[in-house]
Amino acid sequence: MCMKRFLLSLLVLVLFAGKSHALPSIMFTEERHDFGEVKQGEKLEYEFHFKNIGDETLIIKKLTAS
Repeated sequence: MCMKRFLLSLLVLVLFAGKSHALPSIMFTEERHDFGEVKQGEKLEYEFHFKNIGDETLIIKKLTAS
C-alpha cells in the first residue's frame, strides 16, 4: 500500500513538473516607433506586432505610452 502511494505521488510529480516552469514570453517585431515632428492636436496611430513565444498564456494587464 505504501509503495502504491509512493508511485502515484511520483507519477503526479513527473506529470506536473514541466508545467511549473512554463512561462509566457513576449517578442516584438520592433520595440520603438518615432513619429518624427508632430503638430499639436494631431492624432497619431501605430500598431506594434508581437507574439507569445512562451509555453503559457500571455496576459497583458496594463499598457502605457511614453
